[in-house]
Amino acid sequence: MARRPRAAEPEVMDEPRENEDVRQCASLNAYGSYLYGQGRWEEARAVFVKASNVLPDDDVTRKNLAVASSACGLNTEAIAIFADLAARFPDEASLHNSYGLVLNHAGRLEWAGIEFNRAAELAPSEYIYWHHKGTNALAQHRTSAAIAALARAVALPGAAPACYYNLAMALGAAGETERATMFLQKAIALRPDDFGLLVRAVKIMYSWERRGTAIECLQAFTHLGRRSREVEALLSELLADS
Repeated sequence: MARRPRAAEPEVMDEPRENEDVRQCASLNAYGSYLYGQGRWEEARAVFVKASNVLPDDDVTRKNLAVASSACGLNTEAIAIFADLAARFPDEASLHNSYGLVLNHAGRLEWAGIEFNRAAELAPSEYIYWHHKGTNALAQHRTSAAIAALARAVALPGAAPACYYNLAMALGAAGETERATMFLQKAIALRPDDFGLLVRAVKIMYSWERRGTAIECLQAFTHLGRRSREVEALLSELLADS
């Protein structure tokens, strides 16, 4: 009986070096992002440098390196990388927003404002871009522009408490303390357990001579069974002064 020919042995394919580099780069980026999230910026940057040595032209790596470099105070390096990325990907709103944050961190407020404007134009339904546009305008003492942008931010879905807080600051700078106080109350309501925000907001209300509202906010915190020595001390101080 003739023997049946044995099936061919499976071939062991050598993985292309390119795939190995991609995986290594992705792994380094993930680790660097973890370190960055822990506030370990210099360590994160060192990891991103390693990733960039593996794949020098990888755009994700370059962006991560720029962000980490900015956090480490290496503004010239960060700005150069983002300038190139923004020129190559002019329609990516998140890229312009990140570029704006780096410029803001470097103190280049007017230039940062241009990038935040571009991000908001490209993605007008994203509250975070309007928030950054507004806070940048406020930092430049462009109060009317800040109010307009921050009002747009709070009108969009998912707006964070910081949007309401900063809108209050812009309105306060314009002398509209009654409206400003309302937005501070909204910020507090969105973060009811954040006693740090509560204390900061109440002190601002007090400076605006909104003592009654300030006391109500503190009492609401304590009536819900929350405890904070700082809140209780501030409440006692305001009650004694009323």
